[in-house]
This record gives sequence, C-alpha cells and structure tokens, in this order.
Amino acid sequence: MARVFVLVEDEIGRQTGRGSSFAGVLRYVLRDAGPEDWRGSFGMMLPLDRAAGEMDHTYEALHLGGTRRGPKTRRPVLHAVLGWHPDDLEWLTRDHLATSVSDALRHLGLAEHHAVWVTHTDTGRPHVHLVVNLVHPETGSVARLGLVKKRMSAYCAAYEQALGDIRCNRRFEPKAANENRQRLPRREKGVDKQKASISLAPRP
Repeated sequence: MARVFVLVEDEIGRQTGRGSSFAGVLRYVLRDAGPEDWRGSFGMMLPLDRAAGEMDHTYEALHLGGTRRGPKTRRPVLHAVLGWHPDDLEWLTRDHLATSVSDALRHLGLAEHHAVWVTHTDTGRPHVHLVVNLVHPETGSVARLGLVKKRMSAYCAAYEQALGDIRCNRRFEPKAANENRQRLPRREKGVDKQKASISLAPRP
C-alpha cells in the first residue's frame, strides 16, 4: 500500500532527487538497510556491492565518452523513496516490493534503466530507496523527468485504488480544491516589510 513517492532533496534543498555520485548514494541506502532479501536491482549484471561501478561505467562510457552529441549531464543519479504505512509491515513481501518498484520505474519512463532498490524498516515506516541511472544503458541518452511528481502521484493513487485502501484522500480531490485557495496580494513597490506583513496577515 504505497502511500507516497518522495523525491529526495539535493545538497541545497531542492526536491529534484538528482545527484552526481552513485557510490555515495548507494553507500547511504545500504548502510541501514532492512531485511537482506528485501532489496534487488533491475537491468544490472553485477551484484549490489558493485552496482555503483557498473552505473559509473555506463555513464562515463556511453554518455560522457560516447559518440552521442548534445549537452552532457553532471547529475546522472536519481534517488527517490517509496513509502508504506507502518501497519503494512504485517503483509509486505519481497515480491510485492519488487513489483511496486518495477511499476514505479515504468511510470517514470525508466523501465529500461539500471536501478537498485533497498528497503529500510528502521524508522517503523517501511520505505524503499530507489537509485536509478538516468543514462540509458544502450543509447547513452538521459531520461527526461518532466512532471515527475504528478506522474508518481497518479501512480500511487492507482496503486491505492487497486488495493481498495485509500491512505491519501487528497489525491482524489478535484483539482480546483487546491487551486481555489485564497490568493495573497502582491507586495506593492515602496511598501515596507512591517506594513506588508500586516496586510498579508490572515483574515479573522
């Protein structure tokens, strides 16, 4: 019953989930990992302890050193998290987690990319870390992740509907429910901060 798909913040706080070091991210996600068998990979030839090297090779050989023209990315790593409710630990299985990760990657358009997934249970809320190479292992091109939050929200909504257990009702509210909230007036030029703070204070 996956509830959320959270893009991990980068070093300056942006929720992009993009990074530059496969080794650094994989070292972090494997450090406090949960059950030994609640982890795996997709499209990888080497074991998890050597996954960073394989991903680096793909990035360097096919993207940086290949014949492909165009700009080169410096952030080929996607780090994301799928989270479940604490009660779900009672029935979660490795097969279910692997299928959920596979479906999430497909919704992101990353089904053909190298990916590692590792489950954590140390916080009491089971969650799966995904580490994906955004460089395609055959073409060397970088995946486009436009509207990624909306796409994953739609995936999670469909997931909950399929299981008949809705945990996040806001996903099913009309779009207008979010868009019709009160709009605050723009600050006019020459208005000092004190006056602005008073004018923007919530109405009683």
